[in-house]
Amino acid sequence: MGARPAPPPGRSAVSAGGPSSTGDDDDDDVSAPSAGGSEHERWRRAVDAVRAAMPRHGKSLSYARFLGFAPDGVRIAFPPDAGFHRSQVIGMSRSGVEAELAKALGRPGKLLEEADAQAFQAAPKSIAEVEASDRATREKQIEARVRAHPAVRSVLRHLGGSIEHIQYLEPVPKDTPAVPVDDGDGPGVD
Repeated sequence: MGARPAPPPGRSAVSAGGPSSTGDDDDDDVSAPSAGGSEHERWRRAVDAVRAAMPRHGKSLSYARFLGFAPDGVRIAFPPDAGFHRSQVIGMSRSGVEAELAKALGRPGKLLEEADAQAFQAAPKSIAEVEASDRATREKQIEARVRAHPAVRSVLRHLGGSIEHIQYLEPVPKDTPAVPVDDGDGPGVD
């Protein structure tokens, strides 16, 4: 194993997700980016941690727009049409979501919801909005490549057909167990 490079002047060395090795408590300023990146990157990692611990609630939390960190928690705003997701996060499961956020952030994770429409409009897109936009862009690129592929074009010319619909199948996560297929023939005969 090689030696780790020295941290830049004025910064302490930080282990992956661990506290400062110098013992300084400079990370108490929630408005300053940590060694782990910008506020938005920290928010993204925290939401991913909630998704891992509480998948349904983490997905709903990803619909909230991040407004910034406050000394006692996280300022968020939900879109007006995301009432279901808001209720999943702010409702009965709020304490669990806040506990997971606090673990991930290493500081209070209290959710401070702002209902101001101007604050919502001024905030950057939510994680869910960015993911939906990325997915739509990826699907358009795939569709363009399929329609322009020489083999597909040749088959369409030969058969005189056209492409009506392209269905996008997401890859199965690696941790998903294989499901046996029932072919309907009943039990096997030895």
